[in-house]
Amino acid sequence: MSENAYEAIEGAIVRCELPPGTPLVDRQLSEALGVSRTPIRDAMQSLEAAGLAVRVRGRYSVAGFDAEDVRELYGVRRLLEPAGLEALARTWDDETVEELAGFFDQARPPGPPGPYEEYLARDHAFHKRIVSLTGNSRLKRFYAVNEKQINRIRHYLAPGYAGRMREVVSEHEDLCGAIAGKDLEAARTALIGHLDAGEATMITFLAQQEGSASD
Repeated sequence: MSENAYEAIEGAIVRCELPPGTPLVDRQLSEALGVSRTPIRDAMQSLEAAGLAVRVRGRYSVAGFDAEDVRELYGVRRLLEPAGLEALARTWDDETVEELAGFFDQARPPGPPGPYEEYLARDHAFHKRIVSLTGNSRLKRFYAVNEKQINRIRHYLAPGYAGRMREVVSEHEDLCGAIAGKDLEAARTALIGHLDAGEATMITFLAQQEGSASD
C-alpha cells in the first residue's frame, strides 16, 4: 500500500497536478487514495528522499525548484547523454541507428492541449534510450535518480514551450539526422545545443513565473 501511495503521489507531482509548494496533508491524501495515514506517511518520507517533497516543522509540501536546480539537472544530462552517443559511435549498430533516427517519425506534431503530453513522453523516452546505450548500469541508475526531476521540469515547462516547439522539433530532427549519418561530432553538437536551449527556456520561464507571482 505504501508503494501504491508513493506512486500515486509521485505521479501527481511529476505531472505537476500537485505544483511546487502544494501542501501534502496526510489526512486529505489518505481520503483521496482510500488508504490509511500510515502508507501516506511512508510515502512522504520516500518523496522527501527523492527530492520531490520537503518537510518544514513537521509538515510536508511539494518541493520547488529554481534556476540553480535547472542548471544542475541539465549539467548531469550534458555529462551522461553524450556518453550514450559515444558508445553508439563505437559500433554504429545499424539497428540502433535506424531506431534512433526514426524515433520521432510517428510522433504527432506537438500542440495544445493533448499532443504536448504525447510529444514530451516521446522526448523523455528518446533521451533515456540514448543514456541506455552506455550499457553502464551505474550510469543508468544515476540518470534514473534525476529522471523524475527531469520529467517534472518537462511537464512544468510545457506551457512555456508554446513558442519553442518548432525549435524543439527542429533540434530533434538535427540530432536524429546526425545519428542517421553516423556523424558523432554533429550528433554531439546537436544534442548539447538542444540541452542548452532547453535549459535557457526553462530558466526564462521560471523567471517569468516568479515575476508574475510578485506582481
